[in-house]
Amino acid sequence: MIPRRPFYFLRHGQTNWNLEGRYQGVADTPLNETGLAQAQAAAAKLASAKIDRIVASPLIRALKTAGIVAEATGAAIHIDRGLRERDFGSFDGRVIGEVKAEHGLPTEKNSRSIMPSDADPWDEIFTRVPPVIGRWLERYGADTILFVAHGGVFDAIHLHLVGPREGAESKHAWPYLVEPTVPGWAFREL
Repeated sequence: MIPRRPFYFLRHGQTNWNLEGRYQGVADTPLNETGLAQAQAAAAKLASAKIDRIVASPLIRALKTAGIVAEATGAAIHIDRGLRERDFGSFDGRVIGEVKAEHGLPTEKNSRSIMPSDADPWDEIFTRVPPVIGRWLERYGADTILFVAHGGVFDAIHLHLVGPREGAESKHAWPYLVEPTVPGWAFREL
């Protein structure tokens, strides 16, 4: 589904809701000052990567991050709704730790078992994202592509290529080179 060729991934910079530990989902929250600085630092790292095309989530935090990188690289930005974060429904804006405590869920566990009925099904993002990445890589086979999106999108790509992510979530505005290797795939932080 995802062609065996390298591409880059960048999670958006930090927002106040990230800082406060809130479910963010499809809420259109802007980057905070730290997030803007993170996006600038990512742009500096990616300036030498010869990015031809940036494909971004339509949410403002990803678009702003993509725009900062585009200024540094000269790459065109394309928007793909398939790269949006999962919708947490009525949990959006609520503090994650508080919601988990209300439901008796340990903080280290994901929220899969407690999602409200108005949220996206937990696995929806895992089936939605890989075909989106695959379409762009197939359509622009000669281009170096950077995908700018969200933590859930990173997790979906990671699960599809190498299995479930372990440990901390992807870093804000930290570029990853995703490339095929002899045994499978590797995610390399730049």
